[in-house]
Amino acid sequence: MDTFDPIAASKSIRTSFIDYITTRFALADPKYAAKLRDELHKPNYITKGPYLELSGSYLTGQSLKELIQSGDANPLFASLEPIPEKERELKIERPLYLHQELALKKASQGKNLVVTTGTGSGKTECFLIPIINQLLREKEAGQLDSGVRAIIIYPMNALANDQMKRMRDLLRYCKDITFGLYNGNTEYDRSSALREYRNTNGADATPLSNELICRDEMQSTPPNILITNYSMLEYMMLRPKDDKVFSGAKLKYIVLDEAHIYKGTTGMETAMLMRRLRARIPSPHNVQYILTSATLGGKDADGDIVAFAHSLCGVDFLTDDIIRSKDATPKMIEENDYSIELFAALANRRTSVSDVLNRFSIPDPAPEGSDEEKLYELLLRTKLFRLLSDCTRRPISIAELRNRLSNYVPITENQLIDFISVCTMAEKGKSSLIKARYHFFVRALEGAYITLNQPIQIFLNRQTSVGDGTSAQEVFEIAVCSDCGRVAIVGKEIDGYLKQVARKSEANPEDCEYYLISDGSSDSGLFDEDEDEDDGDQDPSSEENDYKLCPRCGCLIPKADFDHFGPACSCEDAEYVSVVKVNRTKKGHAKCPACNIGEFHAFYLGNEAATSVLGTELFEQLPDKKVNLIATMAANEAVDDSSPFSVFEVDSEPKTVTEARTRQFLCFSDSRSEAAFFANYMEKSYEEFLRRRGIWQVTKQMQEEGKTYLSVAAFVDRLTRLFDANETFKLWEPDERYDTDTIHEKSKRNAWIAILNEMFNARRGTSLPSMGILAFEYKMNNNERFLSRLSEQYQLPTSDVKDLLNQIVMDAVYQGAISPGNSITLTPADREYIFFSSAEKVLIKSKSSGTKSNYALGWAGRMRDNGNYYPSTRIKRLVNAFGISESEADKFLQDYWKGVFRPTGDEYVLDARDFYVRVYGDPEFHAFRCKKCGRITTSNVRGLCSLVKCGGALEEVSPDKIIEGNHYANLYQSTQMKPLQIKEHTAQLAKNHQTLYQQAFVDHKINALSCSTTFEMGVDVGTLETVYMRNVPPSPANYVQRAGRAGRAPHSAAFVLTYAKLSSHDLTFYRDPSTIISGQIKVPIFVLENEKVINRHIYAVALSMFFAIHDEVYAGDNASVLLNENGYELLCDYLNSHPKNLKDMLLKTLPKELHNRFQIASFGWTEGIIGEDGVLSKAVTEFREEVSALEKERDHCKRVNDFEGADQANRALKQLRCGKDDGQRKKSLIDFLARNNVLPKYGFPVDTVELQIHVGSKKSRTDALQLARDLQMAIAEYAPGSEVIADGKVFTSRYIRKEPGKGKGDAWEKGFFCTCDKCGEPNFSTNPLTRKNGATCVSCQSKIPGIRWARTIEPRRGFWADVDKLDEEAPLRKPERDYKTDDYYVGDLHSRRIQKHRFAVDGIEIELESTANDSLAVVGQNEYHVCPACGYASEDVVPMKHKNPRGYFCPNTEGTGTQFTYRLSHTFKTDVAKITFFTPEAQEKNVMLSVLYALLEGLSRGMGIERSDIKGTLHRVSWSGCERPIFSLVLYDAVAGGAGHVRRVVTEDGAAFKAVVTEALHVVENCNCDPSCYQCLRNYYNQKIHDILDRHLAANFLKAWQGDYLPVEASDDEDEDSLELVSGDKISTDYKSWAEVSEAYDLGEQIAQWDVHSISLDCFLFPSFSGAFSDLSPWFLWENEKVLVFEDLNGVNSELLTDQGWKVLDASVAPEDLAKLVGGT
Repeated sequence: MDTFDPIAASKSIRTSFIDYITTRFALADPKYAAKLRDELHKPNYITKGPYLELSGSYLTGQSLKELIQSGDANPLFASLEPIPEKERELKIERPLYLHQELALKKASQGKNLVVTTGTGSGKTECFLIPIINQLLREKEAGQLDSGVRAIIIYPMNALANDQMKRMRDLLRYCKDITFGLYNGNTEYDRSSALREYRNTNGADATPLSNELICRDEMQSTPPNILITNYSMLEYMMLRPKDDKVFSGAKLKYIVLDEAHIYKGTTGMETAMLMRRLRARIPSPHNVQYILTSATLGGKDADGDIVAFAHSLCGVDFLTDDIIRSKDATPKMIEENDYSIELFAALANRRTSVSDVLNRFSIPDPAPEGSDEEKLYELLLRTKLFRLLSDCTRRPISIAELRNRLSNYVPITENQLIDFISVCTMAEKGKSSLIKARYHFFVRALEGAYITLNQPIQIFLNRQTSVGDGTSAQEVFEIAVCSDCGRVAIVGKEIDGYLKQVARKSEANPEDCEYYLISDGSSDSGLFDEDEDEDDGDQDPSSEENDYKLCPRCGCLIPKADFDHFGPACSCEDAEYVSVVKVNRTKKGHAKCPACNIGEFHAFYLGNEAATSVLGTELFEQLPDKKVNLIATMAANEAVDDSSPFSVFEVDSEPKTVTEARTRQFLCFSDSRSEAAFFANYMEKSYEEFLRRRGIWQVTKQMQEEGKTYLSVAAFVDRLTRLFDANETFKLWEPDERYDTDTIHEKSKRNAWIAILNEMFNARRGTSLPSMGILAFEYKMNNNERFLSRLSEQYQLPTSDVKDLLNQIVMDAVYQGAISPGNSITLTPADREYIFFSSAEKVLIKSKSSGTKSNYALGWAGRMRDNGNYYPSTRIKRLVNAFGISESEADKFLQDYWKGVFRPTGDEYVLDARDFYVRVYGDPEFHAFRCKKCGRITTSNVRGLCSLVKCGGALEEVSPDKIIEGNHYANLYQSTQMKPLQIKEHTAQLAKNHQTLYQQAFVDHKINALSCSTTFEMGVDVGTLETVYMRNVPPSPANYVQRAGRAGRAPHSAAFVLTYAKLSSHDLTFYRDPSTIISGQIKVPIFVLENEKVINRHIYAVALSMFFAIHDEVYAGDNASVLLNENGYELLCDYLNSHPKNLKDMLLKTLPKELHNRFQIASFGWTEGIIGEDGVLSKAVTEFREEVSALEKERDHCKRVNDFEGADQANRALKQLRCGKDDGQRKKSLIDFLARNNVLPKYGFPVDTVELQIHVGSKKSRTDALQLARDLQMAIAEYAPGSEVIADGKVFTSRYIRKEPGKGKGDAWEKGFFCTCDKCGEPNFSTNPLTRKNGATCVSCQSKIPGIRWARTIEPRRGFWADVDKLDEEAPLRKPERDYKTDDYYVGDLHSRRIQKHRFAVDGIEIELESTANDSLAVVGQNEYHVCPACGYASEDVVPMKHKNPRGYFCPNTEGTGTQFTYRLSHTFKTDVAKITFFTPEAQEKNVMLSVLYALLEGLSRGMGIERSDIKGTLHRVSWSGCERPIFSLVLYDAVAGGAGHVRRVVTEDGAAFKAVVTEALHVVENCNCDPSCYQCLRNYYNQKIHDILDRHLAANFLKAWQGDYLPVEASDDEDEDSLELVSGDKISTDYKSWAEVSEAYDLGEQIAQWDVHSISLDCFLFPSFSGAFSDLSPWFLWENEKVLVFEDLNGVNSELLTDQGWKVLDASVAPEDLAKLVGGT
C-alpha cells in the first residue's frame, strides 16, 4: 500500500472493531448474536466520521531576498548560510507567509506582537526572523558583542530541545551570533556539559563554537539568544552569579511561546516575573514582547487577547498587532464540470499530470508549470472545488459532505476522497491550495441490555424498560461467558425484583449478581478443568441457585417457591424464564456454571485492549511504501533528428520507483502511567499477533506444499526462517547492534515462544487450534499396536482412542507442564507471558496432602480421606470414554505414566519436541463444533464435546466457517510481518532519553511514540500524518494541539483517530465531535491582584538584591548560612535599613495601583516576610526550634548515658542542620524558600516525592528514568506493592523511605484516619493518643472509639523500589496500584483565620469564613505492615527475613513493630473559604454538590480566576436546626500553599459572595441542558459525579440567597473555638511521684526532677480535646490553673491558646517557674 486512504482506513477500523467486539463477546444464542451485530452496525453508534477539516494554505508575501531589497531585512541574511538554497534552514528565495512578513515588519517598528496562527503555520519564524534580523543589524554596525538580546521562554523542555536543533542548523555558519539553553538540565562546567551533550546527541557530537552549553560559559559571556523556561528564569534572577546575564543585557526581545498556558496562578506568577525582568535590565523601554500560540481564540476575542497580553507582560498591545494567518485560497477562474473520473485518474496516476489531462482531452492549464502547479490551476477552473470550499467552512462528516455535493454532481465517497487528495497535491509558489485533516472517532461500550420476551431486543445504551401498559417489558443488563458464550443477566435482587446496577465498569463486582439464563439442560458444571480446584464450582444436584424470572417486571423467585406457590407478580400470562444464580470464586469472579471454565464478563471493553485493537488496525492501514515518479528526458531535450543517436527511441514517460516507508503514528494518553503502560502493551500485543501470523503462514506454506503433518521442531524451524526473512523481531534499541546471528537467535527464541504459547492456550478462543486451523498430537500416542489393543479392549474406534489419549496429554499441556527441552531456556518473563506464572510446572504421578501445589501437578488420581477421588478431568475422560470406574481410570493413568512417559525421577515435564503439528487439509484432520456450548475441537471421542462438563454432541464444521467474521483470524491472516515498535515519551524519562526517542522517531527508526503531554505543544515531527488519541483530551485546545502534530508535510492529509473511553467527558464530546474538533477556545484569564502571589515576588526581588551584596549567605544555593549562622539576621538588618535601591526596584516592578496597597514606600511589606508572623521568620524559627530540640535530646541522652540515643539524635541533627561541619549534602536554599511560600511556585507542586529505583551503587539503565510525583498522587501510584511501568520495565514499590536519623518509633510522620459511623464524615488526626483515647468527630461531635481509627504514615521522603525486581520486563497485565480518597477538609488548629462573618438573607443565616494555611488530606485505601527498621512494607505480613533497600538483610529478624498496619496519607495546606448555609436543604448531598460546582463556576467567571486553580469539597457540620449534619461547602486553592483566590469570596459586607451567587445563577439558569452539561456544572475533573450534578437543584437552592446580606452577631461560643477537654487520666490517681511518671512513660530526667520542687500532681496526663483542638497533644494539663506543658512547642499555636487564657510551656520549663503556676516549692 503506497497511499493512505482515510475512507478505507476508517471502514477497516470500524469493521475490525466490530469484529473484535463480536468475537470477544461471542454470544452462543444466534438470535442475540445477530441482534448485537445489527446494533453495532447502526450508523454513528460505534464510530463517527471521518470528519473533514479543510484549511486553505497561508497567504504568502515577499521572500527574504525581496525584503532585503526593500530594506526591511538586513542584507547579511544572504550570507547567513553560505550554501545552496535548497540546503538552507531559512530559505531566502522562497516567499515567506504573509504573517511571517508582517511579524518582521511590525517588530522592526518596535511593536509588541501576539502571533496566533494555526499549528504548523511557521509561528517560530515570526519571532526568529526578527531576532536574527536585529542581531545581523548589530553585526553589520560592528556592535554585536556578548550579552543577551533575546530571551525565548518555552513552557516545556521538549520544545526548547526542538528549538535548539533549529538554532544549530540555522547558525552553524554564523559564529558571531551565540546561543544557549539554560534550564534545570544545564550542567555547571563545560566538561560535564560536553558529556551530557554527547549522551543526548551522539557520542561523536561536538557543539558549535557559538553554542554555549554550560552555566559557567553563559554566566561569564551571556549568549545573544538565551533559551530557557519561566521557572529557571526565576532562579537566574535570584542567583548572584547570574546577575551579569541581566545587568549586562542589551535586551531587545522577550518571546513567550505557547502563551495560552499562562493562565491562572501560572499566568499571575509569570506576569510578575516579566515585570521584575523589565525592572532589572537596562533600558527596559527598548524591550519588545512577542507572544505565540495556536489556540488563543478567534477575531471576536481580540479585546480579550490584548487584555491578556497586557496583564501578562505589563506593556501595551494593540489589536492591530495581533498577527493571524490569512487564507491563501485564490479566487475561482472558471467553473467547469469536469468528469469525476478525471480526478480519480489524477489521484492514482503513475504518469505525469499532462498525460492524464491529454487522455481526458483537457487543455493543460499551466504548460510550463510543475505537476503541482498544473493541478492548482486546474482546480481553480473546477466547479467541484468551489462547492467543496463552500461546504467545508466548518468540520463536516464525509457522509454529509458527499450528500451535499451529490445535490450538484453524482459522487461516491471514494471519488470524493480522490478529489480531496488531488486538492492536497496542488501547490503554486510553495503555497498549497488546501490542507486536509480527517478526524475519526470510535466509542466504548456502555454495556449490553436485552428483553427476554419475544420479539427479543438488544440495546447498547442503558435503559430499564421498553413499552408501556400491557406491552411493557423489563430490560436487563447481560454478560457473556468468555468460553461457551452463554448469557447471564447482571443485576441485583432488591425486594424480590432483579434490577440493573448503575456502574460504568466491571469494578466492584460484589455490587452485582449474575444469573445464567438456562437453556433447559443441566447448567451446573461437574468438575473444574484444572485439577484439585473447587473454587467456584456449583453442585449439580443442588437447586438452591435455581430461580424463575418474570421478563416483564423482573420479579425473581426461587424455583422451589415458584413450583409450590406459582408466580409472585401480577403480570398476566408472563412466561417466566429459568435462571441459575452464579457463585463467585474466591477471587470474586463469576464462573460460568454451564461450562465451568469461562467467566462472565459484562459488555465493557477495557481501555488497553480496545485501544490496542484500534492502534493495530490503524498501524496496518498506514502505507508501507512510497511510489515516486521519476521524470525522464523531456521531448525538447532529445537529440536532433539528424544525429545518429536519434535512432535510439526516447521514452518521455515518467518512471516509478518504489521505496520502503516506515509506518508511523503519534499516540496520546492523558497520564504518564497510561502512556507508559500502553507503549509496552501495544508492542507486546503486536508481537503476539506476529507470532501467530507466522504460524498461520507456515500452515499455509505446508498446505501449498502438500505437507500437512510436521514435528514441532520442524515447524519451529520453518517459523524461525520466516521470522529471519522478515526481520520480524529486529527492534531498534540505542545500544543494540544487529548481525545475522543475533537476528536468528531472536527469531528462534520467538518461534519457540510462539509454539509453546499456542500449545498452552490451545483452548482459548484467540488460538489457532480453537479456530480449527491446526492441532497438536503427542507422538507417543501414535503406536499402532497400542492403539489397536485399547480399541479392542474398550470397543472404541482407533481414531477415538488416539484423540482420547491426546486429550489427556494436552490436559497436562494446558496446565503448563511443557517445555522446549534444550532448544532454548525460558526466562521467568517468558514463563509469565506464556503460562501466566513464572514458576516452572512439573508433573508428578500423584499428588498427596503434602505436595507443593504451586508447581507440582498430579497426573493420576488423588484419593480423598473418604475413599472418593478428587475431581480430575483425566479420570473423567477415561470413565466417560472407556466406560470404566474411577479406580480403573486411575490405574490406567499410572500405567501410562510408567509405560509411556517413563520418567527417570519423580517429576516429569512434557517436551514440546515430542509433539506433531497437524494442519487443516490433512485427511485425518477434522474440526468439530459442540452443538451445546459452541466449543471448537479437533478431537472426537464418542461424538461428544471435549469439555467433560458439557457432554454436548459434536458436528463437523469447516474452519472457513469458523473464522468467518472472527477478529483474530482476520488479524492472523495478514502477511505483514514487520514489527511495530513503540516507545514511551513522558516526564518519567530523563531529558536525554526523551530526546533520543524523539530523534529515533523523526529518523523513522521506530514506529510510534506513546506520549503524555510532553509532545502536545509545538514539537515538530516532520512528515507525520497520523495522530491517535486514546481518550478525548480535556479541552478543544488540547485536542487542537495534539491533532496539530500531524499533517505538516506538503501534499499530505492528516488523519486523527480518537477513542472515546467509558467516561462522561469522552462520551459527551463523542455525541457531537465538532465541539472538540473546533470547539470554543477561551482566552486565558487572570487578574494581577492576588496578595500571596505578589508578595512572593516582592520577597524574591528583595532576596535577589540582598544576595547580590551578601553572596556568602546565598553560598551557592546552600541554606546553611541563612539558617544555622547569621544569614537570617543579616537579611533582617538589610530589610530594616529600608535600602533605597530596593524600594526603587520594587516601585519599578509593581504596577502603580499596587504601590500603596503593598506599602512599598514605607516597607510595610517586610512584616509579611520577617515580621512576627512573617513566612520566612516562622520558617526559620521552626527550623531552629527543631535543631534546638534535637540538641537538647542529644545532650539529655549524654547526661543519662544513653549513648545510642545520643548518637541517633546527633545523626538526625546533622542531617537536619546540614551545617558546614556536619558532613552532609547541602540543603538547597531555593528549595527551602519555595517550600515555605517565600518564593514563587508557578503552580508547580512542592510536595513531590520519588520512587527511587536504585540505591547507592546499584545503578543501571534505570538512570534514564525520573520517577517523581506529587505526594497527593504518589500515595496511590507509588504505594508499596504498586507497580510502575517506565521505559518497558516494571518497578515494584516496596519501601517507605524513613526520615533520616529518626528512630524506629518516629521514622515517619504518623496520623489516624476513620470515617464516622454516625454521620459518614472522614476524620483525620495527628494526636498520638487518638488510638488510645478515641476522639470526637469533627462534624457531629460524637465520640469515635480509638479502635476505629486506622494508623497512617505520610511518606514525605518517598519510596524505594523492590531491590530484587529492578530490571524486570513489563507484563501485559495492568499494573497493580493503591487507590486514594478524594481530597477532604480536615481543618487545622494552626491555620490563620482571615475573616469570619455571619449574615441573614431573608431570615435564613449563612456563615462565611476564610482561612490561610488550612489543611486538607488524602488517604490511601489499602493497609500495610511496615518494618520500622528499613521501611519494608507489604499488605501481607512482613517476612521475618527480608532485605533492606540497599540489598542487605534487615536486622529486624524478629518482626518487631510489624504487627501494626498503616494507610498512606498526605495533608496539604492551602487557602480555604468555608460556606455554611443554615437550612435543612443543606442536608442533601446531591443538592450541595450541585451548588458547590455552581459556585466554583460563578467564582471563576465572576472574579476572573482560572477554573483549574480552584477546587471544592463538602464537609459535614452539626447544626441545631437539623438532626443530621448539614453539608458545608469548602472552596480551596488548588495550588499548594494557597494563592489567595477563594479568600476573596469572604468580605465583611457579604457583597463578594452575593456577586458569586449571582454569577452562579447565571451559569445554571442560562443553560438548556438536563440535568447538567459542560456548559454549566460538568468538567473533565468531576467526571465521577456527572450523573449527580443537576443545574435545576443548584438554581432552586441559590435563588434563596440573592437578597440583602444583613450582619448577624455571633455568640461568644461561636466566635472562637475553645479548648474543651474530652479525656485524660489524673496523675494523682495512679502515681505518687514525678519519678514514677517519668519512668513509666520514658519522659526523661527533667520530669523526674520536678519532685524536688514538689510540683502538683493534680493534673491530667496526655489529655485529648474535641473539635478544632483534637490534634493538640500536650503531656500535662492543670485544668484549674489553665496550664499546658508540651514536649516542645513546634507546631503549637501558642498565640491562640494564650488568647483563651492558657499558659503554654514546654518540658524544658524551669521547675521553679512551673511551681509558681501550678503549686510547689
